[in-house]
This record gives sequence, C-alpha cells and structure tokens, in this order.
Amino acid sequence: MNKEKILKMLVVSINLIVIIRLFNIGIINHNFYKQEYNDLTQNTYYSSSAPRGRIMDANGNILVDNKGIKSLIYKKNASTDIKHMCESLASILDIANVNVSEFDLKSYYYYINKDKIDSLLDKKMIEKYNSKLISKNEFEEYKYSFIRDSELNSINETEVYIYKIINSGYSFDEKIIKNDITEEELIKINELNISGLEIKLRWVRVYNYDTVLNDLFGTIGPIAKENVNYYLENGYNLNDIVGTTFLEAYYEDYLKGEKAEYKLNKDNELELIIEEKRGTDLVLSIDIEKQLEIERVLKEEIKTAKMFPSSKYYKGSYVVVSEPNSGAIKTIAGFNYQDGFTNDIIGILTNSYTVGSIVKGASQSVAYINNVIDVNKRINDSCIKLKNLPYKCSWARLGMINDIDALTQSSNYYQFINAIKVSGYNYTYNMEFNPTIDDFNKYRDVFKDYGLGTLSEIDLFEEKLGITGSTVSGDLLLNFTIGQYDTYTPLMIASYINTIASNGTRYKLRLVDYGIDQDGNRVDLNNESIVSNVGIQEEHLKRVQEGLRSVIARGTAAGYVNSKYNAAGKTGTSETFYNGISTTTKSFIMYAPFNDPKYSLVIISPNIGYANSPNSYKYPINSRLSNKISNILFEN
Repeated sequence: MNKEKILKMLVVSINLIVIIRLFNIGIINHNFYKQEYNDLTQNTYYSSSAPRGRIMDANGNILVDNKGIKSLIYKKNASTDIKHMCESLASILDIANVNVSEFDLKSYYYYINKDKIDSLLDKKMIEKYNSKLISKNEFEEYKYSFIRDSELNSINETEVYIYKIINSGYSFDEKIIKNDITEEELIKINELNISGLEIKLRWVRVYNYDTVLNDLFGTIGPIAKENVNYYLENGYNLNDIVGTTFLEAYYEDYLKGEKAEYKLNKDNELELIIEEKRGTDLVLSIDIEKQLEIERVLKEEIKTAKMFPSSKYYKGSYVVVSEPNSGAIKTIAGFNYQDGFTNDIIGILTNSYTVGSIVKGASQSVAYINNVIDVNKRINDSCIKLKNLPYKCSWARLGMINDIDALTQSSNYYQFINAIKVSGYNYTYNMEFNPTIDDFNKYRDVFKDYGLGTLSEIDLFEEKLGITGSTVSGDLLLNFTIGQYDTYTPLMIASYINTIASNGTRYKLRLVDYGIDQDGNRVDLNNESIVSNVGIQEEHLKRVQEGLRSVIARGTAAGYVNSKYNAAGKTGTSETFYNGISTTTKSFIMYAPFNDPKYSLVIISPNIGYANSPNSYKYPINSRLSNKISNILFEN
C-alpha cells in the first residue's frame, strides 16, 4: 500500500472519529456537556440542595418539615487514592446497617489485590474475554474464584461499603457516603485532606407526627436513570434530589425549592447572589387531630376483632372520610395486625374487593335509567331460578317491597329482576338467560359515572384499578348487580358514595387543598374538578337517596350511626377468598347530614369471617367503627 493511500485512510479515520465525538457531545450527552460547560464558563455555583415545601394539615400544623444535615460527598477525582480513602474513612465513620454482599467483598478484594490475582489468570481465559467469547460476568466469576473465604474474612466491611457507594451509578455523580456527619467526624475528615471529598449541607425530610399518613407523603431521592432526560430538560442537575413517590412526586414542581446562587468574584471568593428559597407549602384537607383519633379507634377495633376465632384470615380494615361536594379527603387510614400493627394505607389505593350490596344504589340507578322500575310498585321478594343453576335469593324472605324497601332491606331478588329486564328479557321460572357484553356495559357505564370501576383521579400517581370480569353469563350479571363480580378499591367506593351524596356529580378525590408560596400567597393547586355526572333523572336519584337514608333509619344499618346525625348509607357483605379459603368481607358506606352532606365515610373489612369457622360470630367492626368515627367527626 503506497503512502498516498495510507494518508487518505488516516484522514478518513480522523474525520470519522471527529464526527462520532461531535455526535456524542451534541446529541447523546448534550445536556451533560452543556451543564459542565456552563459551570466552567459562567463561574456560577449553586448550593447542593434547597429546602422543599412543607406539608401541613388543614389547620396549619406542620406534618412534614425540612432539616439541614451535613453530608459527606465524593465526586470522582483522578488524583484520589481510593484504597487509602476507604481505609481512612472506615476508621472514622460510624455507619449503621452496613450491608454488603459476598460479591461486594470479592470486588473490593480484587481491587486492592489486582496485580496478585491477575498474575494467576490463565492467558487462554484472558484471550477468550478479549475476544468476547465469555461475558464480563463470567470473567469476573473466574477471577474471583482465586479468592479464598479466609481472605475475605479479613476485610473491613465498612471499607467495602464505601467502595461500593463511590462506584455506584454514574461515574460523574456526587456519591453520598454518609448523611448527618457529626462534628467529631467532620474534624477528622478535614484532617485527611483527601481530594474528591467534600462536606455539603443537604436538606432531608422530618416527620412531626406518628401517623399512617407518612407513607402517603412519599419519598425523595436521586433522579432515576430512566427519568434523567426529563429532569435535565426541566432545569434540574444530575445530582438533584427529587420526589420519587406519592405526594412528594405528584407535587414535585411545587415542592422543589430554589437553590442559593453564588458567583466567583475578583478575589476568587464565592459571593451570594440569590438566597435559597423553600418550595411551595402544601396544605392538606386533613385535620391531623381527627386523623390521629380515628387511627386510634381503628387500631383499637382491629385488635379487638382479631381476638375472635372467626377472624383467622382477617388482617385489618380501611377507612376513608371525605367531603362529598368537593372530593377533599378528610381522613384516610388502613392497618394490618399480625403480631403488631403495620401500616396499610397504600392498600386503599391498590387493593380491590368484591364489596357486596353497597353497590345496589348504582345497580338500581341502571334500572331507573333503563325504565324498568315502576316507582312505588310493590312486588313479593322471592328467589330467581335460572336453567341449570341453583336458586338465587335475598338474604331473607322480605315480603312485599317497593324500590325504596329494596334498598332498605337489601333485596337481591329486586336487583335480579331488574337486570333481567334491562337485558330485554321477562323473568320466567327456569328460564335461559343469556345477556350480552352490551348488557354488562349498560351497568358498567353507569357504575363508572358513579366512580366504580374507574380511577378516582386522586392526586397520587400510584392509584390502581380493580378487576373487571371478562366472562359473560346470566348468572354473573346477576352477581354483578349485588357487588359479587367486579372488584373495587376503597377509593372507588369513596367516589361512589360521594356522587350519590352530591346529587349525581362526581368530583376528583384530593388530599391537597391548596399551596402557600414563600410570600404567603395562596396557590390554587386543586380547584374542585368535576369528573362525571350520572345520567339519571333527579326524581329517581332522590329515590336512591331516600332508600339509603331508610337503610340507616330502619334497615340493615340501623344503629350504625347516631340518629341525630341524620345519615344515609348502605351495608355490604360479599363472599371473598383468602389463599383459596372462602371468606366474608364486610363493607359500609355513609354520608351525613342527609340534607346537607358534610362528610362521607367508607369502611372495608376484608375477610372478617370464613367458612367452616369454629365460631360463626363475626365481630361487628364496621358498625362499631362507624359509630365512633361519626362521633369524632361531628362532636369535635
């Protein structure tokens, strides 16, 4: 090959390298290099973090606050002696709960004994790795096979932990070795004079109340790798701390503070230009004193219920109190009890159940909308017999009933007859009943307008849908009308009872009422938002409401709420399953006062009893809770 050809190939290669490099800088890692360029050319510096907005209750009590702590940070530096740094810091720092694996131990041992182990490697294995005949993991496993267990026993695990931390994530990230450095540790670290180490003031969250709500406030942490581009495009730095779950994540744009800004002056000193600002405070619709009192009675009743043999598979209950005419959450709580209490408030968003007869207000609405109910006409409560199926009856023979009585006494038969008519059939004994998916959808569409089978749109990203049954049959449609087919979360049930109470208008559920900025101004975050309206005539919805008031006045929920509160509501019992065991789940919904609803209440007690229990008595936890909670809401 002549010199001219070699020269041409060299020029092409150089041009190709330049193009790839420019593509890397300009496209792939544009945001990273832009950030690095700005830091170098503008001489502008920012504090490592800013205090986030606080979270307060409806009365201004601070539930979540900020605390400034000193953190030991490592940022990659070519001149740092890593082994010396790990050894020195391990002798200084008191780090609780050091957690390292056998792989971590071997990785660190190899790092500090690289030459020794590499001298033992077979050249053929090295060639295989270089030729990509074996993977990196396989090659590491081969290298680490030369390390004996006795050699690992001599390693300081704190050293290994520090080494693991500084090698995690992006190489150019700031690595937090330890938060909340003590003054004694700080003095000793400064004496080391190790390049790459820095002490920074960081803000962490402080929770002022021992409440189950702390789980819903959420967490903050580093930016997840999959979200890096989003945050960089919105003005964040790679090492920023952001809201990662629940309220902290949902309201990140408001909660994030503004970092202090510094400029390098002529004397090479940092000069404060802009002071840091705390983020917008969130004000919840929850009164923490009532929340704590309801948590107390909920725990008390759960613990008592667990004393009965019929509660073998019962773990705990959920409670949601809200404001029907705005969707504002006033109390939200859930606990499990198994050798002590654990929080299960997240289950209110994610766990769904067949809830039984509490859905009959929605089922009866479908019948009204499809003009199959003759208002006030009395029929004799009985049983349904479909071909090849056993009798399907109400819980008792209820005699002559009209539409309001059907809700008052919780007639299954009334809903079954309505469903057959809605599907275009007239009931006859031992008939074949074959509804279509369209007949199911006649019900599901109205249920969704009420909030059942659709998200409540609460201000949390983590809310889940329940299970929508996929099988179409006559028996299952009848089951659907009495709450024994599709499943719903406690939040959906809260939306549903609110919609009945607010005359068919469904509002988004919300935890946060408004914000307050650093100048003390109100910031509207969650204006009342109407999600849907139920397409039912006013006179028919009034019949549903009257039926629910009658449930508490003289029906299946008599005694659940003090009569002076003039409440309306509904009980529900459903067959559920726990690990293959047939169980009973009890539900209750209520709103009060009837003529001017201030509060709604939802109580779900899954698996409160089970089939073949040695004692069939089911502790009446829902009625006891509803009495105590309504007293807390209205008396205080």
